[in-house]
Amino acid sequence: MERQQLLAALETEIRRHDFDCFVTEPPSIAQGGKGVVVPGCLACKKKIYTMAQFTDHLVEAMWKTGE
Repeated sequence: MERQQLLAALETEIRRHDFDCFVTEPPSIAQGGKGVVVPGCLACKKKIYTMAQFTDHLVEAMWKTGE
């Protein structure tokens, strides 16, 4: 993979991830379901509680993209 292609792939991967909140098992408890709102990565539906954990998550995603 050429350098420019790699950089474009890494940029796309970084932009895909977002640190926000999501419902674990829709619908939420407020709607009569079992879902709970948790912080984490919306793209992966992975629970992440701190920015340090989110940064580690991004690094792991970059390694997978670069392989």
